[in-house]
Amino acid sequence: MKSTISTLDKIFNILRFVGGFVILTLGGLVAFVLWLISFGLLTNFNRRYVVPFYCRLILWVLRIKVENKLGFNSFEKPSFITFNHNSFLDGMVLMSLGFTHTHFLLSEKMYLYLPLFFTSWATRVWYIPTKKNRKRRLAFFHKIEQRILRRKVSVAGSSEGARPHFHGIAEFNRGVYHMAYNCGLPIVALFIHTPEESNPFSNFRPFKRGIVRVSLIGTFETTHWNLEQLDCYVSEMQQRYQLEFNAKNNIQ
Repeated sequence: MKSTISTLDKIFNILRFVGGFVILTLGGLVAFVLWLISFGLLTNFNRRYVVPFYCRLILWVLRIKVENKLGFNSFEKPSFITFNHNSFLDGMVLMSLGFTHTHFLLSEKMYLYLPLFFTSWATRVWYIPTKKNRKRRLAFFHKIEQRILRRKVSVAGSSEGARPHFHGIAEFNRGVYHMAYNCGLPIVALFIHTPEESNPFSNFRPFKRGIVRVSLIGTFETTHWNLEQLDCYVSEMQQRYQLEFNAKNNIQ
C-alpha cells in the first residue's frame, strides 16, 4: 500500500511540475511580447504585475503559498538584495513579490533553460558566469558595476550562488559583496523560510503542501566598509543567516 501511495505521489508531482513549466513558458512568452512591442518600456510593468501573477499561479499549482512579511516591492535607493538559496523555487518566490527597478542574477547554467528564457528577457535578468570561468566572471562584475552606477538600479542575487540545494546555509560568495562595495549599495538581506518537507530541492522529489515565508533580516550599509576586511563582512553576513536559519528551524 505504501508503494502505491508513493507511486501516486510521484505521478501527481510530475504532473504539477509539467503544469508549472507550461505556465512559466506561456506566461513568460506574454511578458516577453509586452517587453518587445514596448521596446523595453514595460519591463517594470512585467516585474510588478505580469511575472508575479504567473509565478504565484505556478506556486499555487505546486501547492506552495508565499507569505510576504516585507511590506515593500521597491527600494528607496539602489540596493543589493540578497537571500538564502535552499530551493530552486526561490526565484519564483522572489519574482512573485513584484520588485521593480531590480535585475536578478542567475547562473549562466540556467541560460538555456527554455521555460525560463522568456521571463529572463522580459525582466532583464543578468546571467553570471560560473566560478571556473574566472576571467569572464571578473569582466561580468566590472560591466554590471558600471551599469548599476549609470542606471541607478538594484540587483538581487543569492549570497550562496548556484549550488546543490539542501536544508541549510552554504558558503557565501565574495563576488557579489565586492560588487555591492564597489557600487556603494546597501545590502537588503532577505530570508526565505521553506519548510524542509515542502522543499523539492533539486531532484523534484514529492513534497508536502506548505507556506514559504519571506522576511527581512535587515539592511546594512557598505559605505563604511574597508576592502581589506571584505572577507570578514561576508563571514559576518553568513553568520547572520545561520542564526536566522537556526531560529526559524528551532535549532539550538
